[in-house]
Amino acid sequence: MTKNATGSMQEEKLSIEDQRRLDLSVNDCRVFVEALVNPRPVNDRLCDTVRRHREATGV
Repeated sequence: MTKNATGSMQEEKLSIEDQRRLDLSVNDCRVFVEALVNPRPVNDRLCDTVRRHREATGV
C-alpha cells in the first residue's frame, strides 16, 4: 500500500467515526425504537424484488 492510500484510509476511518452519533429528538427516539421493536411486515413487492435478485445473482 502506498503512503497516500494509507493516509486516505485513515482519513476515511476518522470521517466514519465522526458520524457515529445521532442527535435525535424525543419523538425521533420513540419512532426509531418502535420501528426496531415492531417492524412493518415485508410487502409483496419487496419479496418479489429479493427473489429476483437472488435468482439473478445465484445467492
